[in-house]
Amino acid sequence: MAGKKLCKVCGVPLRVTKEHEWLSNGTIVQRENREHRMVFIETENLAATFSGVEEIIGRSIERIIIEAKRRATFDFVDHMLPAAVKKILRVVGMRPAVKSISALGSVMGFGDIQLVRVHRAQLLLHDYVIMKIKEPYSIALFCGDVAGTFNAVNQREVAVTYKQESTVQYEVTGRISTHPLGLQDRLQAKVYADKEGDVKWQPCAECGGPMELSEYQWHVDRGIIESREHPRRMALVGPASLDAVIEELESELGDSIPQVVIEAQRRFIRTGFYTLEEIASEELFRKQLAIRGLGNVREVEWGEGSMRFRMENQCLHLVIVGLVLGFFELAFGREGVVQWEVTDGGDLVVEVALKEGS
Repeated sequence: MAGKKLCKVCGVPLRVTKEHEWLSNGTIVQRENREHRMVFIETENLAATFSGVEEIIGRSIERIIIEAKRRATFDFVDHMLPAAVKKILRVVGMRPAVKSISALGSVMGFGDIQLVRVHRAQLLLHDYVIMKIKEPYSIALFCGDVAGTFNAVNQREVAVTYKQESTVQYEVTGRISTHPLGLQDRLQAKVYADKEGDVKWQPCAECGGPMELSEYQWHVDRGIIESREHPRRMALVGPASLDAVIEELESELGDSIPQVVIEAQRRFIRTGFYTLEEIASEELFRKQLAIRGLGNVREVEWGEGSMRFRMENQCLHLVIVGLVLGFFELAFGREGVVQWEVTDGGDLVVEVALKEGS
């Protein structure tokens, strides 16, 4: 399939570098909609953050993740698809939409998505779609993707369920209701800072994308992206949808959620999933976060038992705060105390010091 064709030089799917651009300011944007940012993030990090939050608060957050992702995906697809296209899809059925999800998932790292059955009842009543997904990047986020896409196309309520068939395979069913989709509580559009930067990428001579992406291997037949150097899996996702999950958690569970997210990320970093060698210099730290589209590191100052960090164009700021705190503790081998703020200009400033008595 043309959409799965890999660049002969860097090995990245041509669709990825054709549709996305790694900018010099530490961000990844869609070429057709430069206001829509993306992040290139470890799926293990996503899973650990979600499970870490569940462990700290003592309850499952899967329902909240699915609902937040549904709303974010609905907003994106509803704005992206022209009304005429949605009208055609409502007539011809969901098969083209599922094929589109499958093709996209193969290059974005979502997993291997296959259509099993599309059931279309008389007068479009009680339609349902059954898919199988192997090695999903996140089964909860994928269910939200499915529900939001079907919402946008059909403008009807959708119930998504799944069952695990093996350690790597799930069956996902989307049931499209007879009830019209009511007036949606639209997500507040996420506006990220967009300051100029000077991160330098080595362009691929063939596709123009950053040659730094050649450090990752795309298995498009499995819908998986892996680091060539470390046992890590990556995915390209919109940070606005992940921020929506955090905001939904805070809305439902209270003001303690930001600190819970920071703590969950701190614990993950302390496991040693990332190494101190990866941030051995400010420039290396900067490139590691920039290739992931998380922002542009402008300042990393290490003191005697302290650290100051400043990033422009940040996204997923709570995750970044937990990451900085975790790296600080790895470096000093002791607990740290963190203070942080997002300035009026959108910069994230993090200051960490050793905890007394630690």
